[in-house]
Amino acid sequence: MLNSPLPTASTCLCSPNLHLTFCVGILLNMKRLVGLVFIAFSANVLAQQPKLGIKPPKLVLLVSIDQFRADYSERFAPYYLPAKSGGKVGGFRFLMETGARYLDAHHNHVPTATGPGHATLMTGSEPAIDGIIGNDWFDRATNKPVYCVDDSSVRTVGGTSKPMSARNLKVTTVGDELKLATGGRSKVVGISYKDRAAILMAGHAADTVIWFDSSNGNWESSSFFFPDGYLPEWVQKINGDRLVDKYHGQSWEPLLPNDAYALTKKNPGEKSTSESKPFSHLLSSASTPDKAYYSMLTTSGQGQEYLIRTVEKAVEAEKLGQHDVPDILVVNLATNDYVGHRYGPNSPEVMDISVRTDRLLSELFNDLDRQVGIDNVDIVVTADHGVLPVPEESGGTYRTSSIRVKNSPEHHVAAALAKAYGEGEWLCGDGLYEQNLFLNHATIDAKGLKLEDVENTAAKAAMESDGVFAAFTRTQIMNNRLPQWDWTKLVLNGYHPRMGGDVMVLEAPGVLYGSGTGTSHGSTWAYDSHVPLLLRGPGIAKGVYGRRVHTADIASTLCHLLGIEYPTGNIGEPLIEALRER
Repeated sequence: MLNSPLPTASTCLCSPNLHLTFCVGILLNMKRLVGLVFIAFSANVLAQQPKLGIKPPKLVLLVSIDQFRADYSERFAPYYLPAKSGGKVGGFRFLMETGARYLDAHHNHVPTATGPGHATLMTGSEPAIDGIIGNDWFDRATNKPVYCVDDSSVRTVGGTSKPMSARNLKVTTVGDELKLATGGRSKVVGISYKDRAAILMAGHAADTVIWFDSSNGNWESSSFFFPDGYLPEWVQKINGDRLVDKYHGQSWEPLLPNDAYALTKKNPGEKSTSESKPFSHLLSSASTPDKAYYSMLTTSGQGQEYLIRTVEKAVEAEKLGQHDVPDILVVNLATNDYVGHRYGPNSPEVMDISVRTDRLLSELFNDLDRQVGIDNVDIVVTADHGVLPVPEESGGTYRTSSIRVKNSPEHHVAAALAKAYGEGEWLCGDGLYEQNLFLNHATIDAKGLKLEDVENTAAKAAMESDGVFAAFTRTQIMNNRLPQWDWTKLVLNGYHPRMGGDVMVLEAPGVLYGSGTGTSHGSTWAYDSHVPLLLRGPGIAKGVYGRRVHTADIASTLCHLLGIEYPTGNIGEPLIEALRER
């Protein structure tokens, strides 16, 4: 024992054996003392340097490239940078050749829209659970439409837009769980031009979440994230220095030689802006930057550059990946969506912005390599949804069956209900919010009708409308009476029991509702659900995987890499073949 009596010096002098015992005793007790000092020192060091998981990454970077359909990673690959060259890493090829690549990754819900898609990526949940059933829906409690990140209880910080927050998201994100697991020490940062993308990926407990005020070009947020009413100094500096205005007077011009764009075709509805080039888009004709300039900027190559420059400043200012616990950075590249909506997926503009995205990702990765070490960063690149080709292009030039239907089904449904039950206000708000059709229960009650009967009448009328493939009633969905088709799982995953509409109306393949010359997304079909999924970093096994996976699987995979619990609404499964021992 450490406190046992030691032999005295006089005893040792009387006996050589006792002298030896005395020396051995001193050595043993010194060894024990050194051991205890080492344990105490180690405990003190561990207390000062908290650890998490089994060799977790220093930083998790998730990049959602808005409307980046899965085929873009293949179609434009010859024009992407090499995986590594001259001591620097590339963009998409770097991830594809040194990381894990899933060929058949899909969103597993409807609508395939920005809000639901981004909510799924970092919650591992689906609209049926997380409550983000669309970009917009009708709220029966307030009897008003609601935007997915609306929050009138907070105030806008740094801008002029409506106040926004994560309050409508009913589950936690990976970032929320990491904050809980590290006592709040980890940093979580979200950046996008779109409020709903930045907020829904970052979550409730995030430190810095910013989005773009298109009226004045400022980065803004809300008091939900900044209760003191002030943006971080680095964000204020970007706004104050007016870095956003440096592109005024410029045009978005093709990055590649003209013949490279032979893969593409101009949107039939877009007027040619140049006789000698695939395109040329002036960002503004005004003498000074204005709202039109800021809107056009976000729909250009220069806009993509400005966002990536902001992300790089966030990494430096927030010291992401340089703390004693892991950090999370979520980024949405909304420019790809703005470009895709306007010009279509087969346009030279979409090819150009995809190639520019590759180069800008390379610049971001090399900046992370300098500040954090790229092998300390777990990177995920995916998308929130895909997109339908411009119907006029598909149906005209190539004689396929894609069509644009100008009158969406709610008008036909309202007329059918009036014919069957008499005049009245049969629909709530605009009636149809993405796939959710909301019936007016007050009108149904006032006429003494049975809700299920009115649902059936509405669904039948919707089925008779142009462009509708199927319509399912709330009663069918809640009583598990849907047809046993694989894609009906998207309906179940998209229908929230308390928030969903009375009828789910699904468009047929190749159908686009609305006027105009652009295109959109939101359906159950593969062109809207199929997205790239690339992962690379510590704990991720290199490989190409062909099995069907879902975007809800990303969150649980990241949780395993971080050594933390899944988000509260998670239903995804870890991408087990992409996980290796650390």
